Amino acid sequence: MDDVTAGSAAAREYVHRFRRNFLSSERTYRLQPDGLEWSDVKSAHLVPYGDIVEIHEYKGKVRGALSAQLPRSFDYVLRCRDGEKLVLNSIHRPRFGVAESRVTSCTVLVEELGRRVAAANPSVKSFNDLRWSYKLANAATRLWYQCGLVLFKLIRRTDIDRTANFVGRMAQWVGPHLRGHRTARANLVAAYPDMSPAEIERTLSTMWGNLGRLAIEYVNLDRLVDNANPNGGRIVVTPGTLDILRRLRDDGKPAVLFTSHLASYELGAIWVKSNGLDLAIFYNPSNFGPLSEELAAMQATTMGRLVPSGADTVWKLREAMKEGLHLALFADQHFARGVDVTFFGRTCKANPMAARFAQFFDCPVHGFRSIRLPGNRVQVEFTEAVTMPRDPNGKIDVQAAMQTITGIVEGWVREQPEQWLWLQRRWR
Repeated sequence: MDDVTAGSAAAREYVHRFRRNFLSSERTYRLQPDGLEWSDVKSAHLVPYGDIVEIHEYKGKVRGALSAQLPRSFDYVLRCRDGEKLVLNSIHRPRFGVAESRVTSCTVLVEELGRRVAAANPSVKSFNDLRWSYKLANAATRLWYQCGLVLFKLIRRTDIDRTANFVGRMAQWVGPHLRGHRTARANLVAAYPDMSPAEIERTLSTMWGNLGRLAIEYVNLDRLVDNANPNGGRIVVTPGTLDILRRLRDDGKPAVLFTSHLASYELGAIWVKSNGLDLAIFYNPSNFGPLSEELAAMQATTMGRLVPSGADTVWKLREAMKEGLHLALFADQHFARGVDVTFFGRTCKANPMAARFAQFFDCPVHGFRSIRLPGNRVQVEFTEAVTMPRDPNGKIDVQAAMQTITGIVEGWVREQPEQWLWLQRRWR
């Protein structure tokens, strides 16, 4: 736990404790009136502030489970006049394989230490650098992104269907060996407790095959739908879906469209756009370096107005809907600040954005999904307007509405469980 005591800078006690690794003892650093005190089980020592001549800050990568909450660490090396070197780590390692963040106490202590050292020794030097492991990781990431960009360009030169078939088979072979397979299996077992182990593995294998095909389709977004004949080729349109789309397109009003990670879910937005229905799509931007720019440009051309998640997302989406655009978003993802809903009998969090915008604009809500068919065809389907539950004042009940939407998505998944992305951590 971080050791930071509240109070004024003069009265405050600045303490930082950490253990560098399981072989070393825990060391405590404390700011005293006349210097930096450090101690461990063997000894204690006081370094006057004026004797510290250099303060080095190093940014490093965080490995293991801690990286989910702490993407990087900041460690400090203090050099003294007599050659002594003191190291302050922001990660505490109480035992082998266990890491704990103590960034707060480390940062607060070093910031105050810097002020006291500068007052005692105005010639102190400060440096910021990256650890060699961080530099190596960044170089490897850049190389990986460049390889991804080259692969992206090569794939676009191949036949979509043949490549999708090949990558789908490869994904079925590789996927079960990946760590995410355990998450997917656990999710599927919890959702279908009566499903046999053999059927579970068959479902997951088909899921991996669908994901492999989706990857190839994703880098060929602008080639999936023929704008001259958007309702033919690989597209199969269910009866009534075109009528709903045209009604939404021509009524001059906004609407909320929710979908899920089923089958070729990116293709659905392209098909909608090709039929003249203007979309404002809420999405989380990918982080693949230069490849992300290529994909974002392709999505903007083929899908509609992309609105990335951020501080001003709600405002941008509201303005888009005021212009008559139709909000499109996923309704099957975890959202930490969301409302409680039940999905496959288990409570999870759902993003209330669909219900809130429907409430604000009092507009219709439609579900939209895609289903993968044999022969590299994809079926697209709109639901009729979903009846939103309302409170006694006639306003849409957000929590109940999200439960209704989640129930529809669950029904879709139950129809085609092998085409849903079970890799998601939907329940937390």
